[in-house]
Amino acid sequence: MSDLANGKVELILENLSCANCASKIEQKVNSLYFVKNANLNFVTKKLTAEVSPKDYKLFLENVTKIVNEIEPDVKVLEVPKEKPVIDIKDLSLIIVSIFFFASGLFVYKRAWWGLIFLAAAYILAGESVIRKFLQNLLRLKLFDENFLMTVATISAFLLKEYPEAVLVMLLYKIGELLEETAIRRSRKTINSLKNLEIEYANLKIENEIKRVNPKDIVPGDTVIVKAGERVPIDGVVAAGSSFLDTSAITGESRLIPVKENDEVFAGLINIDGTIEVLAKSFYKDSTISKIIEIVENATSKKSQTERFITYFARVYTPAVTVIAFLVAVVPPLLFSQPFDRWIYRALIFLIVSCPCSLVLSVPLSYFAGVARLSKASILVKGTTYIDKMARKIYAILFDKTGTITQGSLKVDKVVTKDISYEEFIRLLCHIESFSNHPIALSVTREFKVKVEAESVKEVKEYAGKGIEGVVDGKKVIAGTKEFLEENGVKVEIKEDFIASTAVYVAVDNKFCGYVVLKDFLRQDIKDTLNLLKKLGIKTFLLTGDKKEAAEELAGELEFDGIFANLLPQDKAKIAEQIKKEAENATVVFVGDGINDCPALAVCDVGISFVQNASSIATAAADVILLENSTEKILDLIQISRFVRRVVIQNISISLSVKFLVMALGAIGFANLWEAVLADVGVALIAILNSLRILKNQK
Repeated sequence: MSDLANGKVELILENLSCANCASKIEQKVNSLYFVKNANLNFVTKKLTAEVSPKDYKLFLENVTKIVNEIEPDVKVLEVPKEKPVIDIKDLSLIIVSIFFFASGLFVYKRAWWGLIFLAAAYILAGESVIRKFLQNLLRLKLFDENFLMTVATISAFLLKEYPEAVLVMLLYKIGELLEETAIRRSRKTINSLKNLEIEYANLKIENEIKRVNPKDIVPGDTVIVKAGERVPIDGVVAAGSSFLDTSAITGESRLIPVKENDEVFAGLINIDGTIEVLAKSFYKDSTISKIIEIVENATSKKSQTERFITYFARVYTPAVTVIAFLVAVVPPLLFSQPFDRWIYRALIFLIVSCPCSLVLSVPLSYFAGVARLSKASILVKGTTYIDKMARKIYAILFDKTGTITQGSLKVDKVVTKDISYEEFIRLLCHIESFSNHPIALSVTREFKVKVEAESVKEVKEYAGKGIEGVVDGKKVIAGTKEFLEENGVKVEIKEDFIASTAVYVAVDNKFCGYVVLKDFLRQDIKDTLNLLKKLGIKTFLLTGDKKEAAEELAGELEFDGIFANLLPQDKAKIAEQIKKEAENATVVFVGDGINDCPALAVCDVGISFVQNASSIATAAADVILLENSTEKILDLIQISRFVRRVVIQNISISLSVKFLVMALGAIGFANLWEAVLADVGVALIAILNSLRILKNQK
């Protein structure tokens, strides 16, 4: 969908089947003075660009003009139209063409009118190819697959190789249909990842429920989510309880129970009960909206390999055409060889030089990689980051809070003095319930004491220190050790909580105990660090905490280096130093706080968690992990390397087969139909190899 308000425009180029033409269209659209960052994704046939709203009509007119010049059969659509996987019209033409070809093959040597059947088969199979060739010829635009196939087959007719000429065009047409079917099938699989748009939300207005567009929901609104419906926005459960299916977001088919005050995300499916959700963000800022946006735009930042292949195809085809011309004329002129023999061999060069297998399979491999990563709850903001994660990774830098640790304080232990445990907890929870400080919220959430608000009076909170008040006639003070001592309370304790937080409590000016809260390590972090080490990747801890706290944490984990007491700019400087040591290898930063943004931007790849990350960190990161697990970093590396292997395989197979057939053709050991079979066959093998990525498992 186009977003004109933000200058984002999307068009669908229906019937676009020429990868080389797609590259030309993209290049010309980018040259328009009012267009920024135009990108044509050949796999989805979607043209995206940044255009001012006032220039939209001009943009549409110019794109239509450019497309008509390069590919007249392509329609420029503002609304996408779903097509069947197999093109019935093309399939019917091929079947009829095969019938005429078989008839002509049986008759033409016995009677001249058998050539009529062969000519009919040729026209039916090659009509679209010849038409595109003539249209391009009038515009003096040559060196695409239409030029190569038309010149090769007409030349074969002139050499009286009638069955071969027809068979070449017929095989090419069959190959085109199979390629298009494979691409449509992959496109359908990939697009299914984006069919997550939520159609409606049940907005609660006083005692009424109104069905509205989720985009109309604003923070503070309450929505009703019934059984079987998707949660339409990110928010907090205000009432009710249920089980939610998380598979749309995390990719894992598991149910999670939710109750009042639990956080929920857009896209989760409500299984049984009815819940009320208090919206905490706009739909455009919701988890599901971010997923859709990232998946749709993932291929706009093309990898270096994709850019190289696009350039290679522009140079390769004309170069091979020149070589074919030399093959046709040099031996006859210099060595008195027969012209028909060498023209025939030159035609093999023309046919096999078509770069479709490369131009199709390489972008498709990366797009399939984006889809596979999305299924694994990993969103990449560009295929270039798949390339970077597939290379040698020198080091991964980790932030501490929310990355190495769970990001929320939990009670580690409770120590009381001259007071019962139950009374201590009751008094502490009553006074802390009047504070919104994260520590106070952690305490009340842990113990879940029923608070009688009328029993608490004279509450005063002191920022950064603590809180005091009267509970059932008793003066209660809770806060830092220094805060209690300022109020004349003598705190006798020998423990030193370096990597923890302690809340000290006094009742009627007497110290009566303390609660220790700790941000515990993620359950999977030890395994993740050990596996990264086995892969030869260094790991570093970068934190703003005190050195003692960092060292205490590092005692439980094995890092190659620890940096503490860091400001945001300090993290960025250290990241730059490590990048210098890495030379050409990749350096990755994993973090989710606002203070991590400079380091996320400096490193080759920045990774953040969608559930804990600030919106700024999510914007700065290059990769978003939807599932709150550091093991997803290993999945990212494994899938990226698999994608890279497939790309290299496709390039190697395509070029080696092409060069081999060229060489065999030059010395007379290959004919036209073998050349086209090799070309089409390699393209299909490369495409099917690319589709393996969608099935790749850990």
